Amino acid sequence: MAHISIRDLQKISGEAIGALPGPTAVKSGERTVGLLIPLKATDPERLAAVLARAERLAKGRDAAADDAALAEFGEVDPVDWSIAAVKALTRKRKT
Repeated sequence: MAHISIRDLQKISGEAIGALPGPTAVKSGERTVGLLIPLKATDPERLAAVLARAERLAKGRDAAADDAALAEFGEVDPVDWSIAAVKALTRKRKT
């Protein structure tokens, strides 16, 4: 499916959205007004591997220097995205 009309978007189910092959344009007439991106379930082992790699790479970085470099783009995200923080956050959501 190359695109979905804005009218069809009102009628489409969550299952149908999940079954889309990937990002799909939402059009109003000929104009693209949005992008519908189906969220797929994550493979927990793959996610754990990615998080572990990110944690290893982060250990070699200077957080203050990173924040200073990003400051020119606006406010720096103050969230702690460490593996422990993410696990604590997701544990809270499940209960």
